[in-house]
Amino acid sequence: MIPSEICWTTITDRREAIELQTFTCTTARLRSPAGRELPHPKPWERLAQSIIRRSPQCLKAGNLLIVGRCEASTEIVAVAHLTFDESTSTMFAAHVAAVGVSESMRGLGGKVADSVLARSCEVIVDRAQEFSAGPILVTANIHVENHPSQRLFERAEFEPISVPLGEYQQ
Repeated sequence: MIPSEICWTTITDRREAIELQTFTCTTARLRSPAGRELPHPKPWERLAQSIIRRSPQCLKAGNLLIVGRCEASTEIVAVAHLTFDESTSTMFAAHVAAVGVSESMRGLGGKVADSVLARSCEVIVDRAQEFSAGPILVTANIHVENHPSQRLFERAEFEPISVPLGEYQQ
């Protein structure tokens, strides 16, 4: 699939976000031979999926979701959860809380992930212009072992702004 085959929508209402409760962007947790759940090999994927799936319960007023659907099947192929901090008057601050690409769209060289991040940045800029904001600060926290996301944000010209705190780099 190429990004031009993705239809982007914005969700701002918890009721609309209900369809995301089944969105999958990671593999299921592994189990031991006795059936006990084992630690997930990529905990950051599990966290992103959890943030996206909990959106109907925790989407705060003013925050939003960017949802990409395959035009042919309407399957959700990518989601970004964006939060905004409007408490500062010196700049417009946005945070990319989670980016998820469905497993069916993996392995395309980052095209779908690049597309959802680019669309997210467009929405952030549009929103900043609505508020007549000055400088725009966009942040994300990325697990230090999540190399695909690190490359995604590097391609979008994001730069680290702090030393890693624990397992995450801002």
